[in-house]
Amino acid sequence: MGFEIQGFGTTASNYAQMRAQMDAVQEKTSEEKGTTNAEAKAAVENNQDKFVKSSNATAGTYSKNQLTSKQVSQLQADAEQRMNAFQQMLRSMLVKQGEKSNLKLFGMDLNVTEADSAKAAASIQEGGEWSVDAVATRIMDMAKALSGGDPSKIEELRTAVQKGFKAAGIELGGKLPSISNQTYDEVMSRFDAWKKESSGSTTIEE
Repeated sequence: MGFEIQGFGTTASNYAQMRAQMDAVQEKTSEEKGTTNAEAKAAVENNQDKFVKSSNATAGTYSKNQLTSKQVSQLQADAEQRMNAFQQMLRSMLVKQGEKSNLKLFGMDLNVTEADSAKAAASIQEGGEWSVDAVATRIMDMAKALSGGDPSKIEELRTAVQKGFKAAGIELGGKLPSISNQTYDEVMSRFDAWKKESSGSTTIEE
């Protein structure tokens, strides 16, 4: 069984709770990083008189103590856990979006009332909580929160999103509905814009 997200529903009203869970994981990891960095700094300070100057290095360049393998493994495990949680939340959102689309298209065949079918139709239209823009925005908000402002994470997060869409398609019977495909295109477009913006910022700084 994969990583489970306890207590999360799949409605947009629970998005704040989903974000709070992700923020809690990020805060825990940040605290661990702070401890790790403090330990590493202390180790460096305790061994200041034991530096080794590189034969090819310029003056003032010395080797530094590195994180222990245990600390590195813990940071990697935390990062993997956050990424798995992200993919699970993304999959849940897309499945719910697909279900709303199916209620609109096949409401009578699914034995739901006309009123429920109309409500589902409204939810996926522009301005609705399961519209292309609304779902794409929630996905990108989570992706950017997970990146921690590090543009080098963009492609890793893009891959995670692609896996989430694929998993949702499997759960929905092997094929995503049209609205989810539109959402995918919108999210990929926003990733491209994010990458371009980050590259532009880097160029300006250089």
